[in-house]
Amino acid sequence: MLNAASEPPGSTPLASPSLPPVEVPLPGLWHVTWPLFVSLGLSLSLHFTDSFFLSRISDAAAAASGAINPLLGATLVLFSVVAQAGASVAGRLHGAQRHSELPLTYLVLLGFNFVSGLAISGLLFALHPYMPGWLGLRGEAETAAQTYMAVLGGFQVLKAVQLAYGNMLNSRGQTRWVMVEAIATNVANIGLNVALSKGAFGLRPSVGLVSAATVVALLFGMLFTIAVVHLRLGIRFPLRSSLHELRGALRPILQIGLPSATEPVSYQIAQVIINLLVISLGVRALAARTFVLSFATISSILWSVALGIGAQIAISHRVGAGKLEEANEEFQRALLLAIAGNGVVALVLAVFHRPLLGLLTHDPEIQRIAAPLFALGVIVEMGRAVNIVAGGALRSTGDAGYAAVVAPTLMWGVGVPAAFVFGSFFGLGLTGVWVSMALDECLRGVVCYRRWRSGRWRVTSALAPKVSPKLAS
Repeated sequence: MLNAASEPPGSTPLASPSLPPVEVPLPGLWHVTWPLFVSLGLSLSLHFTDSFFLSRISDAAAAASGAINPLLGATLVLFSVVAQAGASVAGRLHGAQRHSELPLTYLVLLGFNFVSGLAISGLLFALHPYMPGWLGLRGEAETAAQTYMAVLGGFQVLKAVQLAYGNMLNSRGQTRWVMVEAIATNVANIGLNVALSKGAFGLRPSVGLVSAATVVALLFGMLFTIAVVHLRLGIRFPLRSSLHELRGALRPILQIGLPSATEPVSYQIAQVIINLLVISLGVRALAARTFVLSFATISSILWSVALGIGAQIAISHRVGAGKLEEANEEFQRALLLAIAGNGVVALVLAVFHRPLLGLLTHDPEIQRIAAPLFALGVIVEMGRAVNIVAGGALRSTGDAGYAAVVAPTLMWGVGVPAAFVFGSFFGLGLTGVWVSMALDECLRGVVCYRRWRSGRWRVTSALAPKVSPKLAS
């Protein structure tokens, strides 16, 4: 065998065989999901912290935050779905090893969220003298809500920017940094409120100061996330990009993000309509619905949402890398975990519903109304698990338009009418509303799952390799 030493003088040494490119490990489902579960739970705790410290001021102040928080949460839908769409696009670019295109994708994502955040912040601040009254608040509660909305609503842009940067981290599988940010934000919020409650700097607790403490905590969390992206990961934005390049990078994000927003917006509006029916059933029915949904939100919904986002990250990377079978395996794994987790949690809630309800109310009528809801909740939450994971998986591959059409159609064509038919016409009351929820969630879940099984997602992604129709069938 010839080597360099035995070759004739003046000859060219044999070229070494080229080494195969080093393959970057793709993020695993559980690796990215468990930090998301923690961070989503902590994001909910911000509202609980505000409510707790406002309740120390007055019941009216706590009621004001309860009335305004759903409105503030609804405005985050646009920021959140666009940010997740950006993470899906960036995840596919990661998987395809097209790293040079990532900074431009991140830049347009940040720009969109920043501009829309400023617009919504300005709108909420402009409406703060009027909105609490439109919601039916009066007296001290109205005054407190005006202050709360002016401060927190006027700084929604902070959350918009943080979500953009957080999803830059999510797109790289760096979800632990998002979890650390959520912990830091909550620690800052609680610490500031405790200091205020003890009269720090000679200040007395007020609605304005509690709201300001939350804003400062959000600012701290935003700056932390920015520091991780730019200092820790060394990402630099191409600020000299042309308008044509910016539009080209924004287009795939909006193609996923804007259709994706139709489902949560439609869901919120549908819940407002259904709530009118619940209100007509009486105060106890409204209380029972609130208590049951609180347990479901904290447990099973949180679990399936975290898995849904984690699946989007894992799937988008594999689609970009052309590993479509691995993407399908990640989807199946996430689906089984979501169904099993939601089912087990809902079953535990159903078995122990009496002592759990006893923590919130001692009214036997409310407990009687709520009891069958926990049993139906097992079906509702398992259907919701399929709906969240399958819908998110379709969006992560670029097939967002299908879910955007199917979800509102089934909500308004089946879910809302069924609530009135079962709840009012058949006289089942709140139990009828839960039957309609089970029907709606399961139908949407089955339709989205069948869409995934059809294989259409294999050819809808602009970044996925072209496959033959036979493979897509």
